[in-house]
Amino acid sequence: MIPLKTIFVIFINLNIIGLLALFYYSSQLTDNRNLLEPIALHTSPASAELERIYTVINPFDSLSFVDTKLAAYLLNALDTDQWYPQTNHSNFSKPFIGLKHDPTYCTRWHAYFAQHPEEVFEDYNVLMDFPDSHLMRKKVLPNIGNDLQKWVTVAQPAEKKNNFTFNISAKANGFFFNDMAHNYQQIGKTFACVGQMYNHVPGHGNLNRKDRSAESLVQYSKLYEDRPQCFNSSKFFPETWALYLKDQCTEFFNHLNSEEYQRLKQERVIVYIRKIGIGAHMAKGVQPVDDEEENEIRKTWGNGALCGQVAKNYIIQNFVHNPLLVQGHKFDFRIYMLVASTNPVIAFYHDGFLRVSIHEYDINSKDKSVLLTNTELSKGAFKEAANGTLVNGMNETELRNFQMWNFRRLHEYLMETGKVSDPKWVDNYLRPEFKKAMIHLIRMSQSPFVKLSSVYELFGVDFMLDDDLNLWFLECNSSPVMAGTSEEKERFMTTMLQNHYEIIIGLLRSRSKRMIEFINDVTKELMANRNAQGKYELRGFTEKKEAWNVIIQNKFEPEYQPSLGNTWHKIVDENFDGTARYSNFIPEECL
Repeated sequence: MIPLKTIFVIFINLNIIGLLALFYYSSQLTDNRNLLEPIALHTSPASAELERIYTVINPFDSLSFVDTKLAAYLLNALDTDQWYPQTNHSNFSKPFIGLKHDPTYCTRWHAYFAQHPEEVFEDYNVLMDFPDSHLMRKKVLPNIGNDLQKWVTVAQPAEKKNNFTFNISAKANGFFFNDMAHNYQQIGKTFACVGQMYNHVPGHGNLNRKDRSAESLVQYSKLYEDRPQCFNSSKFFPETWALYLKDQCTEFFNHLNSEEYQRLKQERVIVYIRKIGIGAHMAKGVQPVDDEEENEIRKTWGNGALCGQVAKNYIIQNFVHNPLLVQGHKFDFRIYMLVASTNPVIAFYHDGFLRVSIHEYDINSKDKSVLLTNTELSKGAFKEAANGTLVNGMNETELRNFQMWNFRRLHEYLMETGKVSDPKWVDNYLRPEFKKAMIHLIRMSQSPFVKLSSVYELFGVDFMLDDDLNLWFLECNSSPVMAGTSEEKERFMTTMLQNHYEIIIGLLRSRSKRMIEFINDVTKELMANRNAQGKYELRGFTEKKEAWNVIIQNKFEPEYQPSLGNTWHKIVDENFDGTARYSNFIPEECL
């Protein structure tokens, strides 16, 4: 029998061999992924012994790597085409909230993840740009994870914010920015690596730009010209004309100069509404076409003679002339949509709330806050109420509670007034209509989405009901306002945002688990060797790369599915086929 002392000496020597091997592998690493070559575990006696030691002191499970140094190297070698944009961007030379632009960042992240894979399953470390007072930072994130690099905000001193001041921590699991950080940092290279999550989707313009969403709807509706039962744009989106397009501009002025328009004007007073196609939010670019606006439009476009010559990005829509009112006030809906993944597309619906105008509706009014419902238009009234003045007989708290209604309150009102009789009207009609509308919006707009596993986006989608209970899509907003303007709204927003994180973290952990298992499988195959130049080679690299690209596509592993109490409802999942892809809201004949 071998003495215990001898066994101990052998064990110590083997550990030393293993550590030397690890040091050697580490020396092969480079911070430039363009210099990396396909590699795999080489089969020297030292590495074989290292494998045996790992079996003894680091039993393999799904949350750790068999060989951390080699895992970093393999991650770098396999993760070679998950960045956007592929070419240099002029803004990359400009600072963004003080963060450095480090082309080797994802190489550093690979190394950190290889050493600390358990962290993604234990914590969620978020880097964000919101000020300390924001709901996300104050109420939401403390219940979700760690606020990483708290000093990196839009509120930091200009000398730091406007320079390349801070390294991005490799501990980050997620980025949540109000601004479009991908205009300044490169996804997959300088941030938002394959094992991280970033809250903006490059290519979302077909959703959040009024001009492109209108154009997309026109193209999408053509797919259903022979199937109006599937999608009828005339009952979904107010008829729209883009004045920057000559043919649509000409068509609009034909309407404007017709006897039919004069008849409708006498009947409805406001027939059209004018919007700015891009860059205008909070009702700043929206104007009902009253006499004054009509004269301005006629003058600018020479009553149609200058169509094709005026560059203004204006769109004109039919004004929904018969809005459903609550207690005599106009309202619209702010509903939430989460595009949780673009690779493949996975999307969720969330209930929202009514934004009720604080003024009674009067089509003859010249006040935009009477004709429109955007919260921004009511700020003056809220300021008055905050100073102690009663507005429409309400103090500030009463005013804010009136301005935001939930679905239950709407349903009770419609039941009381006899507008609806179904005690489950919200479940049987309203919510399914919202979901179907969102599915169509995604189908019509997703083509330009950048297909990367690390990107997602939360949208605020605006709808309204007319007096016949037809649902109309108005617009979709990226980076919607997330503020608790009342106690009820703060509770609502906090819950909604926390539950959105559960989904995002679930996809991240599912993807991370598959990445770890894949790297470990490649490592355990022991199929590689060193070539004459001393570099590692991975046999069947092309096949391994193809397999890698499949396993990093987003889908939920069973243990990371959203909980039953999650308030988001899945509506799209391209991991499925047929009607199941759209949660059975779209029939087979309409796919």
